[in-house]
Amino acid sequence: MPTYVGFSTINAEKPRTVNEIGGIDNTGDLIKNPLVYGKKYRLTDAELVIQDLVNALNIRKGEKVGQPAYGTRLWDFVFDPNTRDVTQQLENELQRVVAQDPRLNVNRIRAYTRENGILVEMELAVTPFNNAGDLNLFFDNQSNSASIVTQ
Repeated sequence: MPTYVGFSTINAEKPRTVNEIGGIDNTGDLIKNPLVYGKKYRLTDAELVIQDLVNALNIRKGEKVGQPAYGTRLWDFVFDPNTRDVTQQLENELQRVVAQDPRLNVNRIRAYTRENGILVEMELAVTPFNNAGDLNLFFDNQSNSASIVTQ
């Protein structure tokens, strides 16, 4: 499983190293103490896969440059009435987006319309680990973003 180690861009414009006087002729050509600014973070394995899914669900269909078929139509359902047909279409669309990532196995998907968005409850397993877990997402129409709901 790939491991992604990233960094934030906070203070990215600041220098990363300090040139100290050194070298043979004391001209400062020797770099001794690297300085690293900014908050470091690490996304690995299962967290990375979940974040990739959330990113995919935040992209509306047709928004990604050069890939008009990529993305989701979930945002089109936000103001639709809460009927059985709309709920089934929501769940089918979620199933389609999740099926695009071979690292995910879906056990259960349920979607509920709310006052200003859509609440989605999924039971997912990341392929090599197969530890099934619940993921709750809220598609907020006011902020136009999907975010993980913690309980």
